[in-house]
Amino acid sequence: MLFGRLLGPAEIEVDDAAVDLGGAKMGERNYILTETAADAESARLTLLERLFDPATVRRLERLDVAAGARCLEVGAGRGSIARWLVGRVFPGGRVVAADIDCRHLGGLPQDIEVRTLDIRTDTPEPDAFDLVHCRALLMHLPDPLDALRRMTAVLRPGGVLLAEEGDHGLHVYSGHPDAPWLTELTHRVFAGLASAKIMNAYLGRSLPGMLTAAGLELAGGEIDSGVARSGEPAFEFERRTAEAAAPALIAAGLMTEAEDRRARAVRSAPATVMNTWSLVAAWGRRPN
Repeated sequence: MLFGRLLGPAEIEVDDAAVDLGGAKMGERNYILTETAADAESARLTLLERLFDPATVRRLERLDVAAGARCLEVGAGRGSIARWLVGRVFPGGRVVAADIDCRHLGGLPQDIEVRTLDIRTDTPEPDAFDLVHCRALLMHLPDPLDALRRMTAVLRPGGVLLAEEGDHGLHVYSGHPDAPWLTELTHRVFAGLASAKIMNAYLGRSLPGMLTAAGLELAGGEIDSGVARSGEPAFEFERRTAEAAAPALIAAGLMTEAEDRRARAVRSAPATVMNTWSLVAAWGRRPN
């Protein structure tokens, strides 16, 4: 029985040999949405900001980010949090918006430094920042703990790292006759992505412990979740993400074209309801 408890990748067996994309392991691509068209990805990121920026800002306000602070945003997306930070830390502060793909970071205020950064292999200047923030980033990395250690290394002593990551353990559909089937398909795909080291959809639950393993003193944490109906922002974000990823998932053998069509029909039905994936936030301080 899959439902009624926190789900995870161990629930479903996946044939590793079948997870292949164009003759190459999906693990070589590392991000399932790499090939998404720029306009479609920008719209998806806009929804992500709309959903999660209020909670992120609330946490940053709690951390008392103030004028003069030096801040690094890793995986900056469209730069909404970098925009907010520059309004808090100037004059006298510094904001760096870093991403492996900077195509959505145009038009930011001149005070924001835009930097191409691959946190899997790159380490910005050490001991340089009072705050580092990342959101929905670590779950896409093959070695998230290594990335956290790299981010910890750039903090000044006493500096804070705020990480926010998804956990799809409560991601369940209901309200439609095919909702249980779509839930099972969703978690089967997640298991395949985890097996190929493309995405760990259940990373959020491990985040607090990962911060301490990275050398930080855990200072706090919380979880945001909810319920959304078809057409609502949280549901629309999930729909856009699933449909953008579908071609790569089909090519990799993680689902069929028929399953994709059936899934789209369930998601578009007005009766369908989704327990949203949880956003787990944890923050830690680098010891003095």
